[in-house]
Amino acid sequence: MQSQESEWISQHPQIISKQSGKWIAVLKDKIIAVGDSIAEIKRTLNKKGIKELPLITKIPRKDEEMSIL
Repeated sequence: MQSQESEWISQHPQIISKQSGKWIAVLKDKIIAVGDSIAEIKRTLNKKGIKELPLITKIPRKDEEMSIL
């Protein structure tokens, strides 16, 4: 079963492709953080006071595979 966030990612490749090589955090139907590392994503989420658990994934470059945490 796909989460709402992973479904949103798969339905919006044009938006996601702009983040190539970056880590993103997606909550429901919105990218809420972008960074070069998971630590950077966590700092951004803490600064924004986000308590819900987003889907965090690295958007691969063409030579990489996707990783979802």
